Amino acid sequence: MKLLRKPQINAVLISVISAFYALIFIFVSGHLEFNRLFSSGKTLNSNFWNGWSDFLKQGNLKYIGYAYIILALAVVVFSLIKKQEYDEYQISIFEKGIMIMGATMVLLFPLALILVLSDRTYCVETLMLLCVAHWSIVLVADLIYAIKYSR
Repeated sequence: MKLLRKPQINAVLISVISAFYALIFIFVSGHLEFNRLFSSGKTLNSNFWNGWSDFLKQGNLKYIGYAYIILALAVVVFSLIKKQEYDEYQISIFEKGIMIMGATMVLLFPLALILVLSDRTYCVETLMLLCVAHWSIVLVADLIYAIKYSR
């Protein structure tokens, strides 16, 4: 793809999607209507899900949003440091990363659906975990890519 040759395109794409996620996470964190969507209590015998639910109820999702902004800024800085276009080898790595992230999302969605169907009381927590896990992996992988090829 010709667009992937430019590091600035990578920076713009990552920053726009990260800003979208960050704004949503910061806005809904601790919001009364958002908190009403959570399960009523520790209905599962799972420390992980109960802990994740408590994390979301306490309004800590905003910190994930702030981390997304910081990571996206780091990707932008390292992408803008690179003055020249990516070569074919770097583009092939980037394309493979995009395909892996897409495949991961396609595989995570049915897993999230099974989790929601097995216990509807944790559907918001499940979907938020899916979003957080997927975009966190994308951001960290892209940051590593931007740092490695910024020379």
